[in-house]
Amino acid sequence: MDTVELEQKVTSLKQLHAEDWLSLIIFWGLAIILFSQFFSRYVFNFPLGWSEEVSRYLLILLAFAGACIASRNQAHIAMTLFHRWLPKKTLGKLQMVIECFNCVVICLLAYFCWQIIPLISPHSLASLPLSLTWVYALLLVFLCAMLARTLRIVLVTPYKHQTQGL
Repeated sequence: MDTVELEQKVTSLKQLHAEDWLSLIIFWGLAIILFSQFFSRYVFNFPLGWSEEVSRYLLILLAFAGACIASRNQAHIAMTLFHRWLPKKTLGKLQMVIECFNCVVICLLAYFCWQIIPLISPHSLASLPLSLTWVYALLLVFLCAMLARTLRIVLVTPYKHQTQGL
């Protein structure tokens, strides 16, 4: 039986990007809020009413931060059905078409987010007197970062067809 050696990448703090730091902050904020909700509900029998709503928004932000990191690493989930039968030259062109389509979708999402921010400013969270604009502003930041990372792929990085696992 062959043994497979796994390469371990040593990650230093210098290698972390801005979206990595933001997602770490959001993740630990979410973890602290959920632990405090669990502790206050089951130990003190006094649930924190605001924690569910804030954790929902933090989870949404964490998903967009993760999508931004996936854009940077070119690690979005993709269907690989055509990759088995198409020639590599055609695959490169197909990948560029898909990345351009991703750019269009991200631009539309950022545009709609930009339009929602002034409309949502008078509204606040149901449980806290805190405006919802911070959620949409951070969503816009993550969408702009995803757009920048995807444009870098389209304009600078040539598509490298990987045949691992195909």
